[in-house]
Amino acid sequence: MISRNVILRDQKEVMEFVDTVERYPYAVEVSLGRETMDAKSVLGMLALGFNRVMNLNIQADDAEDLLEAVSRFLCTQFGQAV
Repeated sequence: MISRNVILRDQKEVMEFVDTVERYPYAVEVSLGRETMDAKSVLGMLALGFNRVMNLNIQADDAEDLLEAVSRFLCTQFGQAV
């Protein structure tokens, strides 16, 4: 499993993120505290809210293609761009 931090700042970014993740065959989840959502679900992702550092979990050993595609959403634990 691959884990990274992501931050989605508004509804437009959520839509772009989900649209990007949907194009890949990996099982992808985003967690915030106790809440875990399917990263391919627009409603689930919107329910997590905005401007929060969330944990992206990709169920794969190698998903560099997906990580590159979502690289603009990746951040550090404190919300800084990677």
